Amino acid sequence: MFMRFLKQMTLIFIAIFTFSACEKEEVDNVGPTIEITNIVDNQEFKFGDDLRMNFKFTDQTGVYEYAYELYSKDFLPKEFTVEQKVFDLNGSFKEISLQQVIILPAKTPSETFAEGDYVIKVQASDDHQIVSTFYKPIRIVYPTAE
Repeated sequence: MFMRFLKQMTLIFIAIFTFSACEKEEVDNVGPTIEITNIVDNQEFKFGDDLRMNFKFTDQTGVYEYAYELYSKDFLPKEFTVEQKVFDLNGSFKEISLQQVIILPAKTPSETFAEGDYVIKVQASDDHQIVSTFYKPIRIVYPTAE
């Protein structure tokens, strides 16, 4: 009788422990949150200036790499582009803020880029290989002659 009671109590304890362990575990099925904290949508930048981007990444399991690129929204001929640049964070971070700078080329007699709507595309990967993508629309124009 005592052995039967002990077996039942053991089974109940295992069932409760298993249920509570599963209940507390959060499944990560969402990629990192990405923000560019210093640029508003459709903000205007001038060719010849520096485009400073303050990135903020957050993730429940940790961000370990990110990438960015810049291209014309309409893929115009003579668009200015920055091919994708990938950065390994050399660790995993639940929250991290970083800055990157793109030097926008000045107008020269031999090189003129298309003015207009551009897109900053940012991607980040978390520890579970889940990738998030963020798009920030901006405008790039040449400065007016004074």
